[in-house]
Amino acid sequence: MKSLYRAEELVVERAERLLSKAPEGSMEEYRVLCAEYRKLLRQTKTLVRVADLMQSELKALSEELGKVSRVDGLTEIYNRRYFREIFLQEWQRAVTKKKRISVLMIDIDHFKEYNDTYGHLAGDDCLKSVAAAFQRAVRRPQDCVARFGGEEFVVLLPNSREETAVHMAERLIQNIADLCQCERSPLYKKRVTISVGVASMIPAAADQLHAFLDEADQALYEAKAAGRNCFRIYSPSKVEN
Repeated sequence: MKSLYRAEELVVERAERLLSKAPEGSMEEYRVLCAEYRKLLRQTKTLVRVADLMQSELKALSEELGKVSRVDGLTEIYNRRYFREIFLQEWQRAVTKKKRISVLMIDIDHFKEYNDTYGHLAGDDCLKSVAAAFQRAVRRPQDCVARFGGEEFVVLLPNSREETAVHMAERLIQNIADLCQCERSPLYKKRVTISVGVASMIPAAADQLHAFLDEADQALYEAKAAGRNCFRIYSPSKVEN
């Protein structure tokens, strides 16, 4: 690059000298000078194209790295880290605007036994199928589905009533049941079920985000204690009793 700049400087210097003694300069000198300048122009255009390609590649690489940082490698839905970022943003928005926010904690029932019975590759296929079913269930762009860890998933429903969260829980349970009846599904004729815990509130500034997740998790344990393949809604009165 430096050599190109130096070559351009030399051409400019020669042009200035030639013009300073005009009209004494011959046409041949002008032709040579013109040819050198054309060569420099072609080289400059090539460098510009290369720079554009490098910029596009860098942009694509940056986007890919950004995707890797927020997407779970196995299920290709959001990962726990990115979920927490989105959750914090939506929580703060709900506090500021006094809007209701709902969250569902979901666990695949008896997943260890599933892995032991069918193998870890089948277990991976199960996780991917379940994640895809969850992703299909959400209808709004602001809703977020993420893998929380292992066989546990979470669905965030900003600005959603408790009734909406309940309908979502019912839909998720039914979608997994449908997968087990679908011949094209890896879950065909395999008894796969999920348990869901639902929490919903209009948060105030004094409320804690992690405590809200704990409430959904508590409801999830209640669903498991009730026999699994069902959902439960967090209720403070149940905890107090």
